[in-house]
Amino acid sequence: MKLLSAKKLLIVAAAIFAVACSSSGDNPTPDTNISDGVPVPSPTAVVAPAPSGSFGGTLKVVAAAEIPHRDVHQEVQETLTALGPGLAYSRLLRLRSGQGANQPNLLLECDLCESWELDKNLAYIFQLRPGVKWQNIAPVNGRDLTAQDVVFSLDRLKTPGWPNAPLLASIGDAVALEDLALQVELALEDADALLSLADGHVKIVAPEAVAVTGDLKDGPVIGTGPWVWQETGPSEGMEFTRNSNYFEGGLPFLDQLNVTVMRSGPLADSPDSIELDKVAAFRAGLVDVLSVGPNEWEMVQRGGSDYQSVVSRRSGAGVVLAMNSQKPNLQAAAVRQAVFQAIDPWDYLDTVWSGQGFASVGVPVREPGWLLERLEMRQNFFADPGKARQLLVNAGQTLPVDLEVTVRIERTGGENLALEERLMADLTAVGFNPELRRMNPVQFDDLVMGPVRDFQLAVGAVPPTSSTNSYLFGLLHSQGQWNLAGHDDSLLDSMIETQAAEFNDVARRDQLVEIQRRVLDQAYLFSPVTAASRWVFSSDLKGFEPNTALSEYNFWSRTWLDR
Repeated sequence: MKLLSAKKLLIVAAAIFAVACSSSGDNPTPDTNISDGVPVPSPTAVVAPAPSGSFGGTLKVVAAAEIPHRDVHQEVQETLTALGPGLAYSRLLRLRSGQGANQPNLLLECDLCESWELDKNLAYIFQLRPGVKWQNIAPVNGRDLTAQDVVFSLDRLKTPGWPNAPLLASIGDAVALEDLALQVELALEDADALLSLADGHVKIVAPEAVAVTGDLKDGPVIGTGPWVWQETGPSEGMEFTRNSNYFEGGLPFLDQLNVTVMRSGPLADSPDSIELDKVAAFRAGLVDVLSVGPNEWEMVQRGGSDYQSVVSRRSGAGVVLAMNSQKPNLQAAAVRQAVFQAIDPWDYLDTVWSGQGFASVGVPVREPGWLLERLEMRQNFFADPGKARQLLVNAGQTLPVDLEVTVRIERTGGENLALEERLMADLTAVGFNPELRRMNPVQFDDLVMGPVRDFQLAVGAVPPTSSTNSYLFGLLHSQGQWNLAGHDDSLLDSMIETQAAEFNDVARRDQLVEIQRRVLDQAYLFSPVTAASRWVFSSDLKGFEPNTALSEYNFWSRTWLDR
């Protein structure tokens, strides 16, 4: 098997990056053996024990949109994938559930597999769990899952032109070795490759189900997952019942999971309309679980209802602040550093975003220990207005320094306007003369992400990524399709390429920490608000530990109601 080098990974980095749901995961580095001088990890078996809880009850949750159809391989929509028909399916791997304090979390565990290992040819060998059965629905009729089902599904996902095909850009041929064993080759030396197999879009589907009509757009919805899809009428939402033959004994705890799609009411042209409807439904007990933004969170708090809340953090999404080093007034690193020192992102998070989110370089990482610590970031790179002004003076700048600030306008969320106001005030205070330029999303993407890069400082939604390599090669490598800083930093390029093919977790973590330091030291970009989801839920819901990275959804099967 011929693998591409880390540099050649650049050829497909843009394709991987373009899909909003890819992967990167971490497990304890397994013991290794030596074969022909090549380290070969021993089999990794991470099979999560089932939690304890009470059985019964119906949980009512909210989805943000109607599903376009039921074919989980031909759509990237989150509702379809992680809160619609996708709930019926399993994957080869998945992400571990975990409390918000232990996130971001891209830690891998087995879903359909019971172990995996990387051989000396850099191919993964998976052993499947025995006794996994398809849901007892025609035409699959409850037969046993086989390795050939997995191969069929991976090959189907790779269909040219399908929206999820780029997820498997690092995955080569998959071959069934036995009924319960398969080999998955790597097309690239990509240390993130396993995460693509854990992505919520990489469902395992039955060939017989696809054969009914040639696709799955009208069903049937038949998986091996914990939830069985129930047919409902138009405008009746979605319903799932407990799969009593699910391979993880005792799960799910709930008897039923009902999903309501919240539609806009008569005030549809009001940005707050949907937010008000969702919060009102929660207060009235019509829904048990709600994911809320800062505005909705304030509404919930004002209501005085009996509720719980948790913040789930994930990397690779949120707001990015980037500076174009090709522009004359930003070519000097000292000027870019002065911008960073003028900003206190943690103050923004507390006062603008209600503590929802975290500051980082933005790169998706496997667990919190792979991020630069807040203390180091704050002391060395941010929140020192006096140092910001001195940097400008030492760089020979005549104050005030003109600076054009391009901001992406979002339709909803007063926090975006508040962030804009704080940023402009802080830049003015240290000696910049910022000129605000607001752009709608299409204009912003053309000017900031397009080939011309006609901006100086840009603030807006980060192009969604979910793997370390897709972010680094897409946004921070000098040859990346979205090199937002416009830099030609050969040292950073080399650091990115080295970590891309590093399969030792400890070594890769150290390399990523140094990459983050380099990016901040050169003041290329950072994420003042890296994404987080605040969930509010009824006080009798227990064991609710959402991890939504990579469109994960397994946590729904592990929660229960204490009623």
